[in-house]
Amino acid sequence: MDLRITTVFARGIIFLLLVLLYGCTSYTVKVDGFRNPDKPLMTAAGTTIHVVEDKEAKNPLLDKEVVRKLENMLKLKGYAISQFDSPVYYVLHGYGIGHERTITRMMPAYQPGGTATVTKTGAKGTSYSTIQLPGTTTYVPHTTSVSDKWFSLKIVDGKDYRDSGATTDIWIGEAVVTGESKDLRDMINYLIVGIFDHFGENTGKRISVDIKEDDPRVKTLSGQ
Repeated sequence: MDLRITTVFARGIIFLLLVLLYGCTSYTVKVDGFRNPDKPLMTAAGTTIHVVEDKEAKNPLLDKEVVRKLENMLKLKGYAISQFDSPVYYVLHGYGIGHERTITRMMPAYQPGGTATVTKTGAKGTSYSTIQLPGTTTYVPHTTSVSDKWFSLKIVDGKDYRDSGATTDIWIGEAVVTGESKDLRDMINYLIVGIFDHFGENTGKRISVDIKEDDPRVKTLSGQ
């Protein structure tokens, strides 16, 4: 095969691999789950639950969106969304953005190789051919600002909450994603999906959940 054709083909393969590798963004959500050992969480289909709106929310319209997202995910878990009057459980939630901080990472920088002319002299005379030299990769420091986007979820006992306002915790979920994005509204979708990946579990430690941009659950929540 002609060397130039081989080089073009190789570059095409590399391009396709890069598209596949970076074509779909993925976010790593750190999730912690805590379960009350004295009050196990009921997971039977049809168990009633009510998501409480945050009356102190700085943006009440954003909070209404969050409530709808939580209701959607709870329905997928088999719960029946109830009015405030008499559910088995209430759901409390919170979210926010931490302070920005600067981090430095070493990022790869690829320098394509050049070409060189090879001269061959033999009985039939002198011939010339062009070859592609290999490229080089170096690592350079890249400084950027990141922040933590966080979300918390509490399942509390319904009777205690109705009778006295007491929050007897049944299960608590916490999720954090760190990155350059400052769009909390978008990141909430990944945080909620991360929490519900381990809903009701005692994770024992903070665990990582990788969630892709094209995850159907994220797409569903984004439309709400």
